[in-house]
Amino acid sequence: MGREYVDLLLREPEIARTAAPGQFLMIRAWPGVDPILPRPFDIIQCSPEEQTLRLFIKVEGRGTALLKSLAPGSQVKVTGPLGRPVTDFPFSSVAFLVRGAGAAAVVHLAESCRSRGIEVYSILSASTASRIVCRDYLEPLSTELLIATDDGSEGYRGLATELLDRLLVRETTDRVYTCGSRRFARYVQRLDREQRSAGFVFLEGLMACGLGDCHGCAVPKKQGSGYYLVCRDGPHFPVGEVEL
Repeated sequence: MGREYVDLLLREPEIARTAAPGQFLMIRAWPGVDPILPRPFDIIQCSPEEQTLRLFIKVEGRGTALLKSLAPGSQVKVTGPLGRPVTDFPFSSVAFLVRGAGAAAVVHLAESCRSRGIEVYSILSASTASRIVCRDYLEPLSTELLIATDDGSEGYRGLATELLDRLLVRETTDRVYTCGSRRFARYVQRLDREQRSAGFVFLEGLMACGLGDCHGCAVPKKQGSGYYLVCRDGPHFPVGEVEL
């Protein structure tokens, strides 16, 4: 998968039994107090039968580097499942517009959609081909998978939003989920406003607890005053409900 990214397979029977699409875990797997805080990660696969969960980690700091260095059989401290799960599937087709590691947010959801007979269209975007991630998970779940890279090293050279525009012309897509790019989120917000497709965004936040106590992941509400907490009210939101 490359040195920047790593899969982490955990055995945790209770969480594997209860976790649903859209949820995440807080993980701590190092001795002492450095780093102080646990780290949040999307659940990309969940197997109640095997009692396992698979996480996708982008290595970009001390905590994630320590997670990458874990030996098989190591123990980790896990809190979860956290966040509000996706539980409603009143649609027959869905598109995922994701950038880089944002693809991890939609894999479990894509699997749930596919198991319900929902058509899945996945559009993966990155600066270059080596940064396209989660393709091996999303491709077998997708009716069609499209790739866009900024440098043209793979797939379409240009904006992934242009690929989605073309898709919406030829295919009926009831919902669009996006993650990994605020520019993509604002684009999906426009699609939703124009009633071309219902839009949803997975948001990331600076989470210290994952439980709604620290308020470090607050995002402004679109209508009226106040804030949502990504960890408690999300991590996915209708695009018309949050300020982007």
